[in-house]
This record gives sequence, structure tokens and C-alpha cells, in this order.
Amino acid sequence: MLRAALLCAVLALLRAQLVSFPCPPACSCFVRDAAQCSGGDVERIAALGLPTNLTVIMLYRMDRGTLRSDSFRGMTVLQRLLLADSHISAVAPGAFNDLINLKTLRLSRNQIPDLPGSLFDQLVLLEQLFLSHNKLTRIDQNLFRNLVNLQHLLLNNNQLVSLPAGLFAHLGNLRVLDVSGNNLTHLPQGLLGAQAKLERLVLHSNQLVSLDAGLLRSLRALAELRLDRNRLHSLAPGAFDQLRDLSILTLSRNQLRSLPSALFLHLHNLTFLALDENPLEELPGVLFGEMAGLRGLWLNRTELRTLPDAAFRNLSGLRALGLTLNPRLGALPEGAFRGLGQLRQLSLSHNALRALPRGLFRDLRSLEQVRLEHNLLQTLPGDVFEDLPGLAEVLLGHNPWRCDCDLRPFLAWLRQHPGLVGRAEEPPRCQGRRPGLLLQALSDGDLGCPSTGGPPPHSLAPTWPALPVARDRPAWVPTSAEPWARAQPVAEGQGQDHRLFWSLYILLLAAQAVITGVIVFAMMKLCRLFRKLIRERALV
Repeated sequence: MLRAALLCAVLALLRAQLVSFPCPPACSCFVRDAAQCSGGDVERIAALGLPTNLTVIMLYRMDRGTLRSDSFRGMTVLQRLLLADSHISAVAPGAFNDLINLKTLRLSRNQIPDLPGSLFDQLVLLEQLFLSHNKLTRIDQNLFRNLVNLQHLLLNNNQLVSLPAGLFAHLGNLRVLDVSGNNLTHLPQGLLGAQAKLERLVLHSNQLVSLDAGLLRSLRALAELRLDRNRLHSLAPGAFDQLRDLSILTLSRNQLRSLPSALFLHLHNLTFLALDENPLEELPGVLFGEMAGLRGLWLNRTELRTLPDAAFRNLSGLRALGLTLNPRLGALPEGAFRGLGQLRQLSLSHNALRALPRGLFRDLRSLEQVRLEHNLLQTLPGDVFEDLPGLAEVLLGHNPWRCDCDLRPFLAWLRQHPGLVGRAEEPPRCQGRRPGLLLQALSDGDLGCPSTGGPPPHSLAPTWPALPVARDRPAWVPTSAEPWARAQPVAEGQGQDHRLFWSLYILLLAAQAVITGVIVFAMMKLCRLFRKLIRERALV
């Protein structure tokens, strides 16, 4: 009992230290000088009786209504005010006039269609302003004129169709600006002229159709620029030349059919670039500058038919390259990937590739995965994947492999590297001849290779099939694995005059007969001599 009483006393003392004011009944006050309230009427916030010495107020899920001008009267020490996820439909002028020390104001996820032009005039110390996920259709040009210390401004997911040219003119300390998810079709010249410290600019998911030259000229500290999911059909030459610190650039899901030459020439610090889902028909010969830090590049879902030779030669640090779902990409030059010595993942799937040059992957010694599934490949050179020591997976399924003699060299490579063909996808199968048969299951006889006049490869021991014989043309085709020297067909037109041969042959036979006759005659003489000697010895 005593221990429990002491524990209760300690907790009460701790709570008294954490909460130095009487907490309103409808709120929770678990942090010193902070209150969190949920529910209630937006127009009766003043009736909650919140102390004026609070530094943090969080109000959630309020009932629909107007935020009145006396809602936060006298709260001069308040630093953070969060009014998110409520149903605020309007804000009265002067609602924030007493909040002279406010640093964070969150009005996101409400129903606000408009804001008074002088609403933030007294918030000189404000650093973060969140106005996202409302119904704003316009913004007064003077709304941010006194927010000289503002660093984060979020206007995303509203219904803005335009922005006044001088809207951000006094926001010289801005670091993050997000106006994504609106209906902006154009950004006026000079809109971002004062944002020399801006590090992150988010413009995706609008209706932008062009990017004027000079619009981004002042953003020398910019590290991230997101322009994806717009309707950009052109970019001005040199549009990104001044963005020397840019690290992330997204241009995907636009309507770009071409890119100016040398567009990315000066983006030496770029680490991520997305160009996918544009109707790009070609790439200029010079597009990229020295970008040793670029790790990922995506060119999926375009209208590219091919690539310039050595198009990526300056991207020496690239790790991943995506070139998938390009229905017109039917051919690649042998030097397309020259210079990508650090490339690890290369995706060429879902294209219209019919063949690959023998040296396409030459010098890609860091390559680990190649995706070639869902193309129109019928055969590949036998050494197309040679000298790739790090290669771990090749995906080849869903191609119309023509399992004939042309596939024989590549089939030999497959047999030598059975573990490299990806097993997570549909394995490569024959079409046409031997339909449905796995490439790995093919035998040499399945390829139907015709016999030739030279010796067979040492690595193969086929049973040579009979060749078709032309009418009145003699031929001899081996039907078993006899020594090749005994399987030489005699073709018509090779019947040369062999009279010299026959003359030499007859002369040889005559010489042999003469020699034989001489030997026989000599033997007969020797026999007579021996007989005579024997008789003489007998008489003696």
C-alpha cells in the first residue's frame, strides 16, 4: 500500500511538472505547454479555454465552419499551430494576428477555397507553412509578402490554375517549395527569381506544357527537381544549365518527343534521372555530360527505334539502366552501352528487339542481370555474353526462338552456363520447329543442321543426316559416325583426266614384274649351284 501511494505521488508530481496549466476538458495535455484537442466546433475554438501561454496547439477533426478572428487571441508565445484534418471552410482576416512567434502553421487537409491577402502579415518568424490538400483555386499576390524567414511552403494538391509572377518575391530563404497536384499550365517568367537558396522544387502532377528558358536560372542551390506527370511537349535548350548542384531530376510521364542536344551536359552531380513514359522518338548524339555520380536512368515506355552509338559514354558510374516497354525499339548499335563499366542491371525486356550485335555487352564487366524477355529474338551470337565475370542472371523467356542450326553456338553457351538463365520467369522455348521445347532440352539432332564439307566441331558428335541428291548427280553422304576422311562425296565436274596416274600405275606394275622375274631367275640359278655342290661333295 505504501509503495503504491508513493508511486501515485511521484506520478502526480511529474504530471504537475509536465503540465503547468489547467488542461481544458475536451483536450489532452501530456506535454509541457502543449495541448491536443479533437472534435468540437471550429467556430468555438475560443470557448475551449486554452491557456494563452501554450507553445504548441494541435486541433484535429473539427466540425465544418469558419476559423474566427478571435480563435487564438493573446497567444503571443505560440510557436506551432496544427489545424489539420478538419473541415475548415474559411479563415477570417486577422485570425493569426497575435501569433507573432509562430514558426510552424499547418492548415493542410481542410476545405479552404481562398485565403485573405493579409492573413499572414504578422507571422514574420514563420518557417513552415502547410496549405496542402485544400480547395485553393487562387492565391493573392501579397499573401506571403512578410514571410521573409519561411523555409518550407507546401501548396500541393489544391486546384490552382495559375500563380502570380511576384508571389514568391519575398521568400529569399525558401528551401522547399511544393506546388504539385494542381492544374497549373504555365509558370510565369520571374516566378522563382528570388529563390537562390531553394533546394527542392516539386512541380509534378500539373498540366504544364512548356518550361521557359531562364525560369530556373536563379536556382543555383537546387538539388531536386520533379517535373513528372505533366504535359510538357518541349524543353528550352539550356533549361538546366545553371542547376550545377542538381541531384534528382524526374521528367517522366510527359509528352516529350525530342530533347535538345546537350540538355544535361552541365548536370555533373546528378544521381537519378527519369525520362520514362514519354513519346521520345530519338535521342540526340550528345545528351549527357560527365555524370560519374548518376546511379539510375530510366527510358521505359518511349517510342525510341534505336539508340545513338555510345549514347551513355559519360555515365561511367551508372548502376541501373531501364529500357523496357518500348514497342518500336527493334535494333541497337554495337556500341550502345560503351562506357558503362559499372553497370549492374540492364533491362531490355518488352521491346521489339530481333537481334543483338555480337559486342553489345562488351566491357560491361560489372553486369549482374540482363533482362531480354518479351522481345522478338530468334537467335543470339554464341559469345554475346562472354567476358562478363559478374553475370548472375539472364532472362530470355517469351521470345520466338527459331531452334535451327543458327542457334547452335548460343545453345552451346547455354549448356556451359545452365545456372544463368532465370528460373523465376517462363523459361525460353522454341517456336516454329520443335514448338514448346525448352532451349535447355534441345539436342544437336533437334536443330536439323545439314552436313558440310569440313570436319564437325570437336564439341559436337552428331549423326550426319543424308543430304538431298540432285538428279543425275552422284553423291555420297555418310549415314554413320565413320571417320570423316571416308565420307567425301564425289561431285560432278571433278572427273579430270587421270591418264598420267594410270601410266604411272602400269609402269609401277611392270617394274614390279621385272623385279619379281629377276628374283625368280636368281633363285633358280642358286638352286642349281647348290645341287652341283652337293653332288661334288658326295663323290668325294
